[in-house]
Amino acid sequence: MVNLARIRNCIEILQEYLQQHKHCYLCRQASKDLVCEACVKDTLLTHLPVPGFDILMQPKLAEHLVTPYYHHFYALGEYAGILKILINRLKFGNNPLAAEVLAQFFMSVIYPRISQLDDLPELLVPIPLSMWRYVGREYNQARLLAQSVSKLSNIPVAECLIRSRHTSAQSQLDREARLANIDNAFAINQPIQSNHIALIDDVVTTGATVNSACRTIVKHYPDMRISIWSMAVTPSKKTS
Repeated sequence: MVNLARIRNCIEILQEYLQQHKHCYLCRQASKDLVCEACVKDTLLTHLPVPGFDILMQPKLAEHLVTPYYHHFYALGEYAGILKILINRLKFGNNPLAAEVLAQFFMSVIYPRISQLDDLPELLVPIPLSMWRYVGREYNQARLLAQSVSKLSNIPVAECLIRSRHTSAQSQLDREARLANIDNAFAINQPIQSNHIALIDDVVTTGATVNSACRTIVKHYPDMRISIWSMAVTPSKKTS
């Protein structure tokens, strides 16, 4: 005769096991965390001269950025290696778990240094996509990153920016075209109840996109402190 109580008990034990024993996203070994401690320690994330410190204070990295309307800029590392793989999986591969992996790396590597060097922002604001690109992709990778960082930092997300017009993909444009393409591309759709915010994006190259968003914010809130939290930065060819 089937013992239903025993079957239920076995199912509960199995469910508990599956909840507690997962696999590392990178090495596929058993791990309670999405990225195991060994991978967090061993994965080469950056070639930045001083990783975890404000990129605006590193001239060789900041020289190719457009004149910033923001105050601080932090990134995990160069857009290369594992960061490029993860960002491309997130951005083009419809793999939302990659956002959680990137957020875990950001919180493990960069966040502790930010908290030591600077006061933390009160809100996380993802860089929005145009409606046309959102419909095509069905998600905004910056929103997924902001939500993942929020879960780990307890800093709330505020989607207070929208794209006021569609723009061409920045990756296909040179520096001058990037600036013209993204000019006046953002608008504020709700009040920002904060004195210090962090804009979240996947990759920053010249900074034209985040700068345009910051300029929109500064027009309405001239005393707002703005930080950029990016998963990667594309250095100038001279720097490379």
